[in-house]
Amino acid sequence: MRKTDKKLDNQIVKALTGVCEASKNDVSGFDWLTHEVNYQRFPDSLVITLVFTESTPEAVLQHGLNQLVPRVQDALAPIIGIRLPAHQIEARYEHQVH
Repeated sequence: MRKTDKKLDNQIVKALTGVCEASKNDVSGFDWLTHEVNYQRFPDSLVITLVFTESTPEAVLQHGLNQLVPRVQDALAPIIGIRLPAHQIEARYEHQVH
């Protein structure tokens, strides 16, 4: 990773951490988020994954996704220079080993 990529990644992490911490208490079932990116194909390769607890009903997950997509887009727009397309923000259930 180039130095400029690392700096950009740190900015993305900081913005996403803010969204995550602010959303844990007011988005039902939301637990954490992560991102994946290939900086040689940035920003098209940037994917944000919103993780919900396994016990979250599908309708609640969908509602949470609808709440979180604009928050993620708003947080990242000043950093990446575009409004991240919604299809690059996904939701999934957290699978825990018992």
